[in-house]
Amino acid sequence: MLKLFSSHIGTKTFQNVFIKTRNLLEGSLDSNIYFHHIPKCGGTSLNRALQSCYVKWSLWESSNVLNLNSEASWKSAQALCGKVLPPDVVDDSTVMKLREELLFYFMSLGHVHYLSGHFPFSALAHEHYNSKFDFITVLRDPVDRWLSSYFYNNYRQPSGYRKLSMSIEDYIDSNLGRSQGYEYAKFLGGVAENGNFMTPAFVQQAKDNLHKFNLIGFLDKMDLFKAQFERKYGAELRINTLNKRPEKEKSLNNMITEDMMASIRELCRADIEIYDYAVENFLKS
Repeated sequence: MLKLFSSHIGTKTFQNVFIKTRNLLEGSLDSNIYFHHIPKCGGTSLNRALQSCYVKWSLWESSNVLNLNSEASWKSAQALCGKVLPPDVVDDSTVMKLREELLFYFMSLGHVHYLSGHFPFSALAHEHYNSKFDFITVLRDPVDRWLSSYFYNNYRQPSGYRKLSMSIEDYIDSNLGRSQGYEYAKFLGGVAENGNFMTPAFVQQAKDNLHKFNLIGFLDKMDLFKAQFERKYGAELRINTLNKRPEKEKSLNNMITEDMMASIRELCRADIEIYDYAVENFLKS
């Protein structure tokens, strides 16, 4: 076991040395990138590939790369608002407002060339910083994303702030399960001042905001995204699967009946509308 662990560390170290040396010799990307990471859209793997285009040899490790710590922002928001937010809370607008403020701060730092995290889309940040950062995001089939979120938070969530213990039947009937069908409306529509992002207005705003991105990818078309990225930025992305679902978890899909799937599709109606709009307007382009 120790030998295998050492081998793994050696491989990771070699990869880091190779990437940093490559960037030293060839230079990192000229363009600064903000990766708008919507939860459970395959973004962890893509984030690693994107930031590898920027990391460099420096006294401070990856000083030009910055990733939001979602759990820390959650804890900070709780302390600032003076109340506890349970894992199944739907109205987390205090967290999203704080993250929008952090987004402004991070984008104003002169040394940051790559930024990523579960931030809400901010039209104001785009207005102020779109000349400094290219905005990039990746979308996933909404039903697949909904299921992935449920399984991850119930079985693999390493932190307590979104850790759940709920049957899928209860999740489908819960307010949180319903809200997960509006995740694109939430992360693309902007911060909901009253905490309610599950409205037609937010769905429309999400569709409008898609036009403010420089590049939009789709998880089931990653080869196309990689080709578009290389054509636009002149760099090849090496995307590995980091958060791969274990076989045991995949088998849990067997417990989902056709009636459950129909209910989940209905819950995801808003995100399906946004996703279909994105496919129609941005997939071929």
